[in-house]
Amino acid sequence: MRPSVALAAGLAGAVGLAVLLPAFDAPQPRGLSITQSAARRIADQEARKLDIPVDQAWPTVSWEQNLLVEQELADKPDVRRRLTDDPVVGPRLAGYRVSYYRKGLEKFPEFGYVIVGKDGTVLGARSRARIETPGAKPTAEALRPVADRFVASREFPGAPAPVFDSVRPNVMSARTDHAFRYLVAHAGEPKGVHFLLYVFFTGDRLSGWELVEEYADGRPFRYELGGGLAATFGRLATIFVLLFVLGTIFIRKYHAGEVGVSTGGILFGLVLAADFLGNALVGPASAYGTNFGGTDAFWTAVSVVGFRLLFFGIPSAALVFVAWSVGESFARERWGERLASFDAVLRRDLRNATVGRSLLVGLLVAPAVAAAALVAPRIALAAGSVRAVLGDDSWLALNSLAGPLENVLTSLWQAAAFSVVGLLFSLSAFNRRRLLPVGLVVAAAVGPLLGFGLAPVAPVQGQVLLGVGAALSAAAVFLLSDLLAAATAIFGSSLLLGLLPLAVTTTGSARNGVLVALVAPLAAVAAVAAAGLASRRRVVYRYEDLAPHVRRIVERERVKAEIDAANRIQAALLPSADPHLPGATVASHYGAATEIGGDYFDFLPLPGGRIGLAFGDVAGHGLTSGIVMAMAKAALLVQVEHDSRPRRVLEVLNDLVLRTAPRPMTMTFFFGVLDPDRGEMTFCSAGHLDPYVLREGVGRPEAVSDWGFPLGVKRREPFRERTILLGPGDRLVLYSDGLIEALDDDGEPFGFDRFEATLGALPNRSAEETRAAVLSAVRKFTRNRPPEDDQTLVVLSLSSRQDAESAAA
Repeated sequence: MRPSVALAAGLAGAVGLAVLLPAFDAPQPRGLSITQSAARRIADQEARKLDIPVDQAWPTVSWEQNLLVEQELADKPDVRRRLTDDPVVGPRLAGYRVSYYRKGLEKFPEFGYVIVGKDGTVLGARSRARIETPGAKPTAEALRPVADRFVASREFPGAPAPVFDSVRPNVMSARTDHAFRYLVAHAGEPKGVHFLLYVFFTGDRLSGWELVEEYADGRPFRYELGGGLAATFGRLATIFVLLFVLGTIFIRKYHAGEVGVSTGGILFGLVLAADFLGNALVGPASAYGTNFGGTDAFWTAVSVVGFRLLFFGIPSAALVFVAWSVGESFARERWGERLASFDAVLRRDLRNATVGRSLLVGLLVAPAVAAAALVAPRIALAAGSVRAVLGDDSWLALNSLAGPLENVLTSLWQAAAFSVVGLLFSLSAFNRRRLLPVGLVVAAAVGPLLGFGLAPVAPVQGQVLLGVGAALSAAAVFLLSDLLAAATAIFGSSLLLGLLPLAVTTTGSARNGVLVALVAPLAAVAAVAAAGLASRRRVVYRYEDLAPHVRRIVERERVKAEIDAANRIQAALLPSADPHLPGATVASHYGAATEIGGDYFDFLPLPGGRIGLAFGDVAGHGLTSGIVMAMAKAALLVQVEHDSRPRRVLEVLNDLVLRTAPRPMTMTFFFGVLDPDRGEMTFCSAGHLDPYVLREGVGRPEAVSDWGFPLGVKRREPFRERTILLGPGDRLVLYSDGLIEALDDDGEPFGFDRFEATLGALPNRSAEETRAAVLSAVRKFTRNRPPEDDQTLVVLSLSSRQDAESAAA
């Protein structure tokens, strides 16, 4: 792909992103201006006011959405955008939840938690005591004035003018806790939802407050979780199925010496490191919603990271390892040039124009790949079949200890995983079988299942089904350029899809962090590309620079190409179809045991309406036998033009084989001249198997013997000619020893007795029927075992009296 074409595609993609992205931004954290670390500092200050022992706790920070409100407004994105500025609903939509857990004890109850809003305001704070902690047992009437004074003493974001509603005591053996409910008036969307302010007391001590929502009719809230579980299991199943399939191919090719493991090992380590680091950074936030019995928060986070590493990280890294090893082997056969720049990067040879051009192309087309991921989901969004949600990439950026830099790790993982598994392996494996469209379908399916190119929509099933656009676009980059350009496009598009929505909707320091995470990696790639292009040096491979397994692949492909060429030449030496001969019909079969066979037959027109019948069998099979057969064919064509007498033809061929064929190469040969009008055939045999004549109406085949030494034998008797008469309806059967020596599962040959019995059961059959019957008998006997020698059969039948009378009439 030329850079000018890539630039045009990139500009079109940028325009597409500007048009498409606003349709998906409703659930984004609009107006978020603080980072996770800033939220943590604000929460620590608030927690100390409630006597939460911050220094003794193990804290986690997680982005928490208002699931009830989000679900109620899922089909109303315009309303959702307007409610961002609503004084009641706006502050409640989302915020950072900082939880302070007890070390060495079960997670719940924690020391307490603080919820920090998108602009740094505190939306809730509460300290919690264990059930056995002693305390006072005050009445609700005694605490009500304290709660009212607390509510009146300050303004609560999301709860302007709260009005007392009710109180809910929690009586325990050691103390009595209370939760005072204050109703917040709100007449707009979402309908049927009560907005509340809770004030909590632990015993007689004020322990915090929180914003709460519930349905007005009292029904419980149920969030849709099944799709996420299905997507997780689907992704795991995809990885393990692909790992099994590719692992089987890898083992076979490894034993054949056609794969290397050094580059695959490097990719394994990089993918595993990116996955582990990413999980470790987001692990504390994941611990908030996960329970492992009585395990404390720290070990819960460690367990989450461990399970992800065991069931996802290691298998996915192993998948990349085998996909590279197998895919590289396939790609070296026909697409070696598409790996040149990728190889240079792996060799740390970055400063060259080959790498620079690939990186530049990948950067330029990245917006187009990202825009392609949003086209189908945007159409489905307009049709109402999916709804916009906070995407996984945005969730990672908001929940990771590294903030938006988490998306850089995720993008690197996707670039390595999908470019190797979805592109290198899928496309090269099917392309070698001339099934590239099937490879594109596989790549389109693998991309979304590996998490690449997913738009921020729900349900998950629709998200996966609609996520093929980016995968197909990346495949197009690979086909038009190379693997490094495709991997760069995948990396850039993943960053754009994950961080552009946040860059548009956030402000202040939050936006600054997003822009750094988005721009810095792309700028670094651009700098490497510029340095490479400036060097004007291109990657030039010398044969000795190639890895041993690559040299084996190259050598294998060279030999295969030569054999294919020889195969085509040999096919041109044999009759392409059964000839139409005056006064006779022919039915033939040729089956080579290897790519190049050593059998030969031909029908040569001679003066006076006569027909030359040639049938040869070079000892063995393979390339050498095919070459000898080709030389015999060339000499035969020259000789019959000069002198077509069978004995003279064999004398010339014998001299040729003696002078040119390698020792001790021999060749059996039969040559006859048939006069169909007279039914007379003169022939000469050089050690070839005796032909059979099937007389019309006679059920016993007649062997026509004319024994002689094979061609290539120096000391020999002179060739002898013999003449036989063939009547109307008689059939001449010529065959090679591959049919007679065909073996069954027990190693028993088909043999002459079965061959003659098969012919004897065909007293009045045509040439085509005779050929079919013989081949069927051999296949049935061998149970379709692959032949160990070339199998050739020619049946020539003179026109019967009925055929002659019909032709005359």
